[in-house]
Amino acid sequence: MRGRRAFVVLTAYLVAMSVFITIIYAAYASATGGPYGPDSRQAGKAVFAGVLTVQGFMVIFVGPSFTVGAISGEKERQTYDLLRTTLLSARTLVTGKLISALSYVFLLIIVSIPLQSIAFLLGGVAVVELVLSQVIMLLAAVTFALWGLYCSSVMRSTQAASVATFAGALFMVAGIPILVLLFGLFSSPIMAGMSVSWVGEAILMYLGILLAATNLPATLLVSEVILLEEDGLFFFQNTFSGSHTLWFPSPWPVFLLLYTLLAVLLYWLSVRRVRRIAEK
Repeated sequence: MRGRRAFVVLTAYLVAMSVFITIIYAAYASATGGPYGPDSRQAGKAVFAGVLTVQGFMVIFVGPSFTVGAISGEKERQTYDLLRTTLLSARTLVTGKLISALSYVFLLIIVSIPLQSIAFLLGGVAVVELVLSQVIMLLAAVTFALWGLYCSSVMRSTQAASVATFAGALFMVAGIPILVLLFGLFSSPIMAGMSVSWVGEAILMYLGILLAATNLPATLLVSEVILLEEDGLFFFQNTFSGSHTLWFPSPWPVFLLLYTLLAVLLYWLSVRRVRRIAEK
């Protein structure tokens, strides 16, 4: 924040998001003018989804870029040994690197909330949707930043850490859904010839919610559908075979639990790795 770059990036980010929102609104405004155009209230949903898309891209790919060279960069500049001669402990070093990166990422997320609140003026978005989406984004930002910090502590160079960081993030976002889709395509002919009981259907539904909770876009999308279609914020009901009713959790609480545990694990591994390097 002491240089010009931070303010330039912040301004460019807000301008780009404003242009993106303007294009979405203009597209819906022109479409509603026709006799078969969409409902004008859907513009609020479109703006809300557009801002979340930009925020998700920033959290997944831009956030880790601030931490991917936090420790490996010190090694490459040959300042890591000098840094370790200070009174900073391994935990303090990792925490400081993490906070310095997350402070700017959180700033980018928070400054986009006023733009996202435009969806309230257009209609179709509730306050709980905005709050939940921002909580999910903030936790995802912490987890992905810690993943970049862990790769930075393990790899010898920033380039190798960048490859590992973005490959892992891409696998979490796109790799898991592709694997699930391929598994569904290959297993659907086999499942079609089998008679699955209501217990099996319930187990498959639980597994589907768990898989959705491991993926940031899937969590946002499925939780939104459950909130709108089932009116379930935390839980919803589903009936099998006409007489067996079970409760199922919405993906977002499971997502918060899983990513909190993953963030704690990555933080512990990063501190352990930094401490191990210092002892060599």
